Parts: sequence; structure tokens; C-alpha cells
Amino acid sequence: MIIKKRTLYLISLVILLVVIGYINHQLNKQSMKQASTEYQRYEEDLVDTYNGDEDAIETANESVESEMKVVDSRENQVSDIKNKTNDDIEETISKEENRKKSNYFIEYRLSRDKLRATLIERLNKIIENDKTTEKIRTQAQQEIISIGNLSEKELYIEGLLKSKGFEDALVFLREDKVRVVVSVDKLTKQDVMKILDIVKEETKLDASNIKIMEKF
Repeated sequence: MIIKKRTLYLISLVILLVVIGYINHQLNKQSMKQASTEYQRYEEDLVDTYNGDEDAIETANESVESEMKVVDSRENQVSDIKNKTNDDIEETISKEENRKKSNYFIEYRLSRDKLRATLIERLNKIIENDKTTEKIRTQAQQEIISIGNLSEKELYIEGLLKSKGFEDALVFLREDKVRVVVSVDKLTKQDVMKILDIVKEETKLDASNIKIMEKF
């Protein structure tokens, strides 16, 4: 019972962070320019009926669906599910064709958070399954905590980048690397140094593990 309450609390925390991040994004965008009626209608429809990059999301959902039918005691089960989800997120937000979309930051921030929410649901199923070993249950619980910490840090770094003059930014953190997409026409050396300083300070990762891209 204690485990379930703790898990539900962690899931609620991650969802709250996602909501706060989206609201923060909206407020920042509204403060920089007055959205047109058409654009406002688009954002409202997007939140209500969001499909995002459905192919990527469906692929991520289907890829591990069979694993969730029967929870076994494989020690790498949690890491396999986590790594597959992270790979899908990274591929989706990094594609050049996606970065050319006019509403990239809205769509792919939601896509990132939706895939993570699905990952948390799967981890929660592992935790609640009676066949799960205590070791794997602990791994799943720790992973949910890690997701919450990473999501919080992403929001913080995105806010710092905006404060440095970038109109918008999307950050995706993994334990060993970072992907950053910023709203600029052309990344300058000064832009790269600014971003590196912030990301290195907040993540303690080497510059070689930080990839910076512009939103075309």
C-alpha cells in the first residue's frame, strides 16, 4: 500500500511538472508577441485533440506492448523500456524535417512529455504486478524518480535559455547526454558558448555529450 501511494505521488509530480512546463511556455510566448486569433485557435485545438507525431508515439507504444502482457524477472527489463522510449524521443525531436515545422516547440514538447507519461504508466504496471521481483520493482521506482528529476531540470534549463535571449528552447535530458533545440535563424559561436555554459553548469556533462541544434 505504501509503495502504491508513493508511486502515485511520483506520477502526480511528473504530470504536474509537465503541466507547469506547458503553462510556462504559453506565458513566455504570449509575453513576446500577441498571438493571432487563428494561432490561438490552433493551440487550443492542439491541447484538446493533440496527436503530435503519431507515428513515433504509436511506434513507441507498440514496441513494448508485448512485454507488458506478462511481467517477468529479466533484470534488464526496466532499462530496455526506458532506453527504447528515450531513443524514440531523441529521434523525434532531432529530425531535421520536424525542426522545420512552424509549431515545433509546442508539438514536440508535448510529444516528449506524452511518451514519458506512457513510460511511467508502464513502469507503474511493473511495480504493481505480483510477479515482479523486489529488485525490478525497486529499479522501476527509482526510474520514476529519475524521470521526475530530469523533467524538472529540463524545464529549468529551458527557462535559463529563454532568459539569455532565445525565443524558445526544447531540452531533452538523458543520464549521459543532452539534446538542445533553440529558436534561432543561425547558430553562432556565441550562441553555442552561451548554451554550453548553461547546460554544462546544470548537468555537469562534458561538451562532447551536449548536442545543440537550431529550429529551422
